[in-house]
Amino acid sequence: GEGASAACVASRRPAAPLLCNVSASCRSLASLQWRQFAVLSRPQELHRHRKRLEGFGKDAPRGDAKTLAAGEDLLRDEDWFARKTAVDTIGKVANPGDDVQLSLLYKHMEDSDIFVREAAVDAVAEIARRHDDIAVTKVAMRLADEDCFVRARAVVALGRLGKPGDAETMELLREMFDDGFVPVRKKSVEAIVQLANPGDQAVVAQLRRCMEDQDNGVREEAKAALARYDR
Repeated sequence: GEGASAACVASRRPAAPLLCNVSASCRSLASLQWRQFAVLSRPQELHRHRKRLEGFGKDAPRGDAKTLAAGEDLLRDEDWFARKTAVDTIGKVANPGDDVQLSLLYKHMEDSDIFVREAAVDAVAEIARRHDDIAVTKVAMRLADEDCFVRARAVVALGRLGKPGDAETMELLREMFDDGFVPVRKKSVEAIVQLANPGDQAVVAQLRRCMEDQDNGVREEAKAALARYDR
């Protein structure tokens, strides 16, 4: 009967009755989640979804509030590509030192997707101010990331944001010389030279050890770095 039909409809849309008693922002989030489910369950829809993101925030000026708000919404997307697009855009549009946007990026430095984490590290390096203790701490945590490319980007970011001569940061970078991924070791050479105080003999010794690395690229990087640093 009519009651049974209504019950059937309700069972297919279990969230609908709940939306009557929640805030507008919650309704918006629930609606977004339903749309995401529909998109991700159909490959063609996923393709169109990503196609619509082409050029997102491309011409937005620094600090554009509308673009940043849209980016924040996009960070909730189930599709990693959409979240990465949002992160990339925030890195280009947010004003330097924007604590609100940095907080969003810190969260996505722990994203489940490796490409989003990598992009978030790059974006933090782009908009955080140099010597920002919070940014340095958050980036340093990614040195232990399971993904080697995320670790490499974290090394680069530390070289850009760290305080020259800071003992703790320098020690973290020295530990990365033992990483099993060649690009991490190469980037560590660059980063430690960026942060080294002039005439630091510990850095000179580290670079000389790197000249005995099993990888030729690391050896060449260390040789060039030593020539620049030990003048």
